[in-house]
Amino acid sequence: MRLFVGMNPPPEARAHAAGAADPISCTAPDLRWVPQERWHITLAFLGEVNPDRIPHIVQALTTVAAAHPALSDMSLAGAGTFRGSLWLGVTPTERHSPADRLARAVQRAMREAGIPVERRPWRAHLTIARWRSSPELDRRGRALAEDLECTGPPFDIDAIRLVHSITGPRPTYTDLAVIPLRAKA
Repeated sequence: MRLFVGMNPPPEARAHAAGAADPISCTAPDLRWVPQERWHITLAFLGEVNPDRIPHIVQALTTVAAAHPALSDMSLAGAGTFRGSLWLGVTPTERHSPADRLARAVQRAMREAGIPVERRPWRAHLTIARWRSSPELDRRGRALAEDLECTGPPFDIDAIRLVHSITGPRPTYTDLAVIPLRAKA
């Protein structure tokens, strides 16, 4: 099973961001625009995992979630590109922020559970469009990011999710576990 651990901004935040993205999405119909119901913030991509490992993963995530308070005053702001994808930024997620500490803890817990996780810097984002990378489309994606003005309302995140990702022409995401973060005191 192809899995990731993520967080979902609330529908209001996604709807606000979709309103900001709509004007540019109609100018680039050849990009694959990700439906907003699949927008998420990835904490750790786990890749292909044997389904027998899921209880161990859920237990490790439960331990992490119990140690981390719900995230507050998050927002979607700014835009950028990775090779072949256009994304909206998430703040505050700078190094040592509560979101950054949570992502690091999730990644560490997955490694300790025997699940390999990439060791590259974490950058919180919502991917809103994809394309097969080429110099022309990459330039166009960067131009779209410059044109995309999104400063969304603040929101809270109170849970992390273990998600089964089914790829293909019509990708789907299914929550296997929704694990509450510790309530703020």
